Amino acid sequence: MRSLNSPVSALKNEGLSYNSRMKTQLDERFGFLISDVGRLTGKRFDDLAKSSVDLTRAQCRVLAYLAHYGDTNQARLADLLEVAPISAGRLLDRMEEGGWIERTANPQDRRERQVHMTPKAERTLGKARKVGDEVALEALNGFTDEEAKQLIALLQRVRGNLSRLVDR
Repeated sequence: MRSLNSPVSALKNEGLSYNSRMKTQLDERFGFLISDVGRLTGKRFDDLAKSSVDLTRAQCRVLAYLAHYGDTNQARLADLLEVAPISAGRLLDRMEEGGWIERTANPQDRRERQVHMTPKAERTLGKARKVGDEVALEALNGFTDEEAKQLIALLQRVRGNLSRLVDR
């Protein structure tokens, strides 16, 4: 297994103090970059969605997962959203009250509730996707089509690498 040099040991080798270099090194650290891009993308989505989509970012993610995976149980949605089942339940309660989703008991296991989108949600999902596309266009401003495709392919590889480790 390859290891990346520790920022602390690299800085010690350069004779620099950890605190003086770490500020500038953060913009070169993979985890910070990925986190920052995700945070900024989310904030921009929220800004643009306010005027066209009557849902939060988390609610839009629920709809995107349902569109991708089909009817799904609450536990899987909680896992996909990376939230506790109780938090997912509250989120889904609000969505059900708003007419975005419906939950039904699984005939094979009555303890399990299946979640599916309503026609209202299906109509709104298109608007949310347009907002997401706009954010992507803004984020990739100045990239050639080839660079954008390459970035997406590289991120998919990173996700694949980490998924194999995390989903074991």
